[in-house]
Amino acid sequence: MPRLAYVHVLALASALASSVASCVASGGTASEPTDPNLALAAQDAVAETGSGWDVGPTLHVGERVRGHAAVNGRRVYPVWIAGSSAAPVPLDVVATAADGSDVRIAVLGPLRGGTRPVLGAGGYAQPRGNVELSIDVATAGEHLIVVGAFDLASESAFDVATHCETCEPGVTDILAAPKAGALVGTGDRILHGVLGDVLADRTDDVALEVWAYAPAHPAEAQLVATSIASGSQVNVILPPSLQAGDDLLLVVRDPSSGAMIDSGVLTRFAPDAAALVRTDALIYGDTVSLTASGIVGVFEGRARMSLRSEAHHLVIDETSVTADRPGQVGNGWTAFDTTFAPELTDEHGTLNPALPRNGDLLSIGTLDGNGGYRRLGCFEYCNDLTGHAACSGGTRSCPTTAW
Repeated sequence: MPRLAYVHVLALASALASSVASCVASGGTASEPTDPNLALAAQDAVAETGSGWDVGPTLHVGERVRGHAAVNGRRVYPVWIAGSSAAPVPLDVVATAADGSDVRIAVLGPLRGGTRPVLGAGGYAQPRGNVELSIDVATAGEHLIVVGAFDLASESAFDVATHCETCEPGVTDILAAPKAGALVGTGDRILHGVLGDVLADRTDDVALEVWAYAPAHPAEAQLVATSIASGSQVNVILPPSLQAGDDLLLVVRDPSSGAMIDSGVLTRFAPDAAALVRTDALIYGDTVSLTASGIVGVFEGRARMSLRSEAHHLVIDETSVTADRPGQVGNGWTAFDTTFAPELTDEHGTLNPALPRNGDLLSIGTLDGNGGYRRLGCFEYCNDLTGHAACSGGTRSCPTTAW
């Protein structure tokens, strides 16, 4: 296997130029792509080499990300796949443009001998608001998903996702375990990692870095541990400074060069198998919206969450959370991040009487199958962005009486 290295923008553009040039040089032979999208993707890559390549974070199979490509630009997502001619990986790629945008995508194979083949493309022949590709990937290594607007004539805001419904964990991503969204450290405070098949024949060491921060606060991330893989195993003893519900970003590097192989698998620390909400890490919106994170029990992939006023015994807002990330379970404990956004007024323009006020004691909890409410945590509401309010906010004790 070639030495692992993170593909930088200029190197990527150069590789693409060589790859697609070889595809179109035959000038009408039987090897030339017959799909107009593939042909246009190849021609465009040759014409536009060296400009507007914006390499994004690693895209993990089963995840959906929101992205943006500038005019005359492309957003490029690395994806690791361990396919072969004997066992191709059935990969679905879906890109959906925001209202008013269009989108196109090209899927490129691993870099070999200075070239990358075009494995699939869509949205090049005509403007499309949605592009869906199904590709049997028979190559192993770092693949690239390149996203932009039709003819690169405008900006494109989009969602892009990859799926492989029948795949074993080892054939997708650098890490076979844990996958994005998983709970880690339960019971023993050890992160148990397993490298994916794409690194099975490596000759270099692989390092796993653990970056920790309060949930949904990535700007506060700090490196808390590093471990070198032993065979396919890469385990990390998690430090006592971590709090239950912290987000742990798992970054994979080549330790000798420092080159990034995977920009980060996002997991959540759960030393105990129990529900919780991190009332010390709430995110207030510009009006009355509130984003909360924690761990909750789900049934058939869903849980119902509620934000309530303990001071006035009112239901402020309710929302559902869905366990739809590749590392989450359908029945059991799973990470959640959800936003409560109560309506400001009713249909008559009357102010919503359930809206919280600074200093109110609020709770966040779950609803059981019978509609019963179970508090996960309480806090003082303080959404004064000027900093002049009398409230201080933060975690508070919950009432002991049932709702």
